[in-house]
Amino acid sequence: MTTLLAITLFKGMLTAELERLEARSRIIEPRDGSRVFAEGDPSEAVYAIVGGTGHVRVGAINRNSKGVLFSLLRVGDVFGEVGVMDGGSRSADCTVEGHVRLMRIAGHVFLGALDSSAVLGKNLSRTFAQRLRRTNILFRDATSESLEVRLAKQVLYLASSEGRQKEQGIQLAGRFRQSDLADLLGATSRSIITILNAWRADGLVIYDTAKAQLTLCREDDLRRIVDPGAQDSSAAWGAWP
Repeated sequence: MTTLLAITLFKGMLTAELERLEARSRIIEPRDGSRVFAEGDPSEAVYAIVGGTGHVRVGAINRNSKGVLFSLLRVGDVFGEVGVMDGGSRSADCTVEGHVRLMRIAGHVFLGALDSSAVLGKNLSRTFAQRLRRTNILFRDATSESLEVRLAKQVLYLASSEGRQKEQGIQLAGRFRQSDLADLLGATSRSIITILNAWRADGLVIYDTAKAQLTLCREDDLRRIVDPGAQDSSAAWGAWP
């Protein structure tokens, strides 16, 4: 099985197509904390996360020197394709946290594969549509929902996408510092800490500050913060955008 077959963006492509793509690409393993590329850099390659237990942090610094976290990417995800497709410079910083293995696909190689594979084009269109849908919902929530509701939605989304069932509840995969959660929501760390402390006091979550691990103990009660009419999680699991 080719390495890229496990990457969502490339699923459904012919084995021969993937083998040609891999033969013209290379594996890199950046150090923890290193930057894959920075905002403003030329867009020279697309990257697929093919292994490792860490993640790639995609974000930027706004004009007030406040960090904005767009997403945390893990094995199976692809990044850097937007700049390659439109020819523009990088619009965000991408930084490695922990250990990851990346396949670096040169921009012209990726575009060549896109020209010849209808499956890749379809997968890419679906990926962009999903991102746009989520961005629209996050923008709507930022203008109409309280920070507590937005945080509850975010942790429920993370739990549904890659949560791990533990004895005490559903633990989010990876490390989430309070500053990470703040950057995801465009908030201050102090405001996130205030909400987490209240949730911990009520027994809704467990937050291990040293390990930066968040566990949802009472998922249904978190859902009721988002939707006071929510009854249980059986029908809604995974439904958050």
